[in-house]
Amino acid sequence: MKQRFTVKDTNIIYYSIMRIKKGVILLLFSTFVFGAWAQERLSLSLVEARTYAQRYNRTLKNAGLSIQQAQSAQWESISRGLPQVQVTGAYQNYLGATANFQGMKINFGQSGSMQTQISQMIFSGSYWVGIQLSKLSKQIAETSRRKSEQDIIQQVTASYNSILVSERTSELLKQNKANLLDIHKKTQAAVNAGAGTQTDADQIEVQVSSMENMIKSNERQTEVAYNLLRVQLGVTANTVIVLKDSLSNLVSTERSLALLSEQFDITKNTSLQLTQKQVEVSKQQVKLQKANWLPVISGYYSYTYKYIKPMVDLSPSSVLGIQASWPLFSSGGLLSKVKQAKLQVQMNENNLASLQEQLQVQEKQARFNLSNALDKLSLQTKSLDVANRVFADMSRKRDHGMASSLDITTASNNLLQVQSNYVTSLYEVLTANADLELLLNKY
Repeated sequence: MKQRFTVKDTNIIYYSIMRIKKGVILLLFSTFVFGAWAQERLSLSLVEARTYAQRYNRTLKNAGLSIQQAQSAQWESISRGLPQVQVTGAYQNYLGATANFQGMKINFGQSGSMQTQISQMIFSGSYWVGIQLSKLSKQIAETSRRKSEQDIIQQVTASYNSILVSERTSELLKQNKANLLDIHKKTQAAVNAGAGTQTDADQIEVQVSSMENMIKSNERQTEVAYNLLRVQLGVTANTVIVLKDSLSNLVSTERSLALLSEQFDITKNTSLQLTQKQVEVSKQQVKLQKANWLPVISGYYSYTYKYIKPMVDLSPSSVLGIQASWPLFSSGGLLSKVKQAKLQVQMNENNLASLQEQLQVQEKQARFNLSNALDKLSLQTKSLDVANRVFADMSRKRDHGMASSLDITTASNNLLQVQSNYVTSLYEVLTANADLELLLNKY
């Protein structure tokens, strides 16, 4: 028996389909909105990128936690010389044990007590040295945090510059591809008209394919640079980063020349400051080993409350006392430790002198690199202008049948090489700038 659909059934089916369509559309819209919301977008200049990294970079966060850790350790050292209060409780059951004392039978029974002891260090040479060491540890943590901040800023700067250079390279490659496509189109038209050979068009087509591969490879390298910048900024992998600065804004001959004229104050270098702190720490270690020869004196007061008194109780409830310990003879062990600490001081002082010489050399080398990079950029700028004019002339000659495909290929390869050299010289100027800024404590 066939089933018949009434008008009412048809309406029900129609409205059901419409509800399903609305649900699908709502689901797609929600997915799109959520995806757009989940994908964070950051638009940053170089200065803003540095500031953002200073706030959110995880390495710097750990450096800040190290400072807090050093502060806690400093108070720990100080607290050792302050009053200490200790409370202990005890319960003893002798399980019916007895003893004979001059014919008398004594039952031990059970006992219970609560003891409170207050102790205070009176003298300890190593205590005062330990406080100085804890202060130095805090200063080292603060200087290390500053050095980490400078390193992160330099890394962010390098990544930012690398992305700009890579994107500029992509622009040049795409421009070359467009030029080659135009030449290929004209060459193919000449071939179709019988005014050229197919080989000429094929050679240019190979050049176009090679250019496409270079563009794809450069795009992958650009994405790698973006990922590195995301890690340095402390953002998620899905964050879209847009660079607000351009190469023309960052590459400035005037700023570079001004940087070359600035004086180098080696005392502000964080690496040198850390090494100086290490020398101070080693000197304190000598004092610490010498302090181990001195006596350690402490006093204490103890009060015992016996909530279950034994049958025989001969111990007083209150005790006041002084303790002293003095290492009078150690078979030369303490003397050996002092000698080792003094040798460590000499080693650290040698490291400090070596670092000072290295920084002086690095400063001269950084200035040389920047000057050389500026000269190279000036030369490559002129070479790029010449290469562009040569390629344009060769293209015009090709249009009039006065140049072969080999001439076009040679001019294209030459232009590509000159463009690559130009972009490389831009990156070298930016890198040399960043290296000298770091040495001059600009970050």
